[in-house]
Amino acid sequence: MANYGTDDLTPTLAAQPATGVGYRQGIVQAWNPETAENTIEVGGVLVENLSILNTNEAVQLQPGDVVGILSTGGPTASWAILGRLTIPGTDAAASALRMVSSRIIAARDDAMGTRDTETYGDLTGASPGPSVSARISSSGLALVFWSADAGKIAWRRVATGGTSVAVSGATTIAANPAYSLGQYLEYPVIGDVGAAFVAGGLQSAMMHLFTGLNPGVNTFTLKYRHAGAFTGEGPVEFTQREIAVFAL
Repeated sequence: MANYGTDDLTPTLAAQPATGVGYRQGIVQAWNPETAENTIEVGGVLVENLSILNTNEAVQLQPGDVVGILSTGGPTASWAILGRLTIPGTDAAASALRMVSSRIIAARDDAMGTRDTETYGDLTGASPGPSVSARISSSGLALVFWSADAGKIAWRRVATGGTSVAVSGATTIAANPAYSLGQYLEYPVIGDVGAAFVAGGLQSAMMHLFTGLNPGVNTFTLKYRHAGAFTGEGPVEFTQREIAVFAL
């Protein structure tokens, strides 16, 4: 049996190597929200493109933010951004929370306009859109919501108002009936032209997840059509038009 003549057991413990873990603070001088390329001032020195441990927060950082930095490895230290430093109850903390809501952009136009063709386009008698522009990150994702009131929809067979979204800017996507706000009604007809006639209106909303968008500023614009239009039915009236984009 080993004889321990002292209460000090330190010599029996294996020596542990120094971890070389440290902590510093830096100030964001430049930040690219699309690629996370960055310039951080640490102790008066500018450091380029530090790694990021909290990638969920990367889209929210901006110049002037104070960030915590983890350093490892002693003399050959590597640095990584832990995240933004905020004090609860301060404007900085509130602005951090507003960063999330700022990713939601909306626009509305209550003016009434008409559309009398089966192709998507702008309204007659009203301004185009509405539309919103949002900066899309490298995720390429945007969740888009839109609504409209389509009045004086008339059918002889199948004729509906349709509202879809076109994308321009960094990405070009045409309005698509696959994600169009509208309705379908088939009414009894007599002969090729049809004798039955009914008119009505519809106010509703739609959403669509856009994927594969190019990073950068993308503009989302409402487009309209009168699907299945027949001669003499007259145009569809659109009003209370609204669109909201959540850039993910």
